[in-house]
Amino acid sequence: MTTTPLLRVAVVGATGALGGELLDQLRERHFPLQELRPIATDRSLGATVDWLGHELPVATEADSLRGLDLVLVCTPAAASLDWIRRALQAEVACMDFSGAVASRTEVPLLSADHALDAAALAAPLLAVPAPASLALARVLAPLREAAGLVRISVTLCEAASGAGRAGVDALQAETIALFNQEALPETGLDHAIAFDCLPAAGPFDDAGGSALEGRIGVEMGRLLGADVPRAITALRVPTFAGMGLHVALETERELAPHACLEHLAKTPGVAIRSAHAGPTTREAIGEDDVLVGRVRRDPSTARGLLLWLALDPARLAASNALRIAEARFRAA
Repeated sequence: MTTTPLLRVAVVGATGALGGELLDQLRERHFPLQELRPIATDRSLGATVDWLGHELPVATEADSLRGLDLVLVCTPAAASLDWIRRALQAEVACMDFSGAVASRTEVPLLSADHALDAAALAAPLLAVPAPASLALARVLAPLREAAGLVRISVTLCEAASGAGRAGVDALQAETIALFNQEALPETGLDHAIAFDCLPAAGPFDDAGGSALEGRIGVEMGRLLGADVPRAITALRVPTFAGMGLHVALETERELAPHACLEHLAKTPGVAIRSAHAGPTTREAIGEDDVLVGRVRRDPSTARGLLLWLALDPARLAASNALRIAEARFRAA
């Protein structure tokens, strides 16, 4: 019986929303740990994280990567490249959640839902797909196999937590201020979010797209293994957690809504929730599955379908990464 050795693991960004989910998943999965090193920026100097009843100090120094087996980098993209460089210099395996290296074909982009190539698993640097990319690949792969895909259009509703703890704190503070008829506080975000819907999750580029939209478009192409025309729009909505995806797709061959549901019902990691009403994003919190509902025909095209997906993005990303890490070190 193959076992996974006890590992020395660092979580960079341990005090953030995704870092906190990773810590929760490490506990929940009984990940084989010999040592855990939580790492964050200087803003977390003196902070601790709870680990199995003990308070672990949060490190902020670069030399804290020495002697590790794995580094999980869940900082924003602007900071992740420096941590990736440090991990590679320390000859420590690194998994990046930020999307900073997702478009580099020399860096494996892995989903634990698919067969994992041994050579890709052994690479010194692995890219972790965005949660939306993981969810879309999980749902679209069986539909592509059943009927082919001609085009895909996705509208993503990202919660405030997509901007990390800063986004959650901003939504909370702004909501309280508005109820008390006070001026909105300075939050450090580019735009207020409470009781509003923003046309992009993050800043626009020169072409009018956002980094998240570009990232998902690239990752979907790599995960699906086919250059299907796709359009992505990512919105920021005033909810604390969860993610919703409205998907419009066109198939090469006829695929009725009931047949679509039958294929998805047999897909691991997908749960059907009311074909007509559909699941809410709150309902998806804490769920490992991608929840699917509101499957119906798209009346604007001959072989079109409309679907609604709901997921817990941090949980999906963290679970995927740890499944891959387990496979990597089990194979080693």
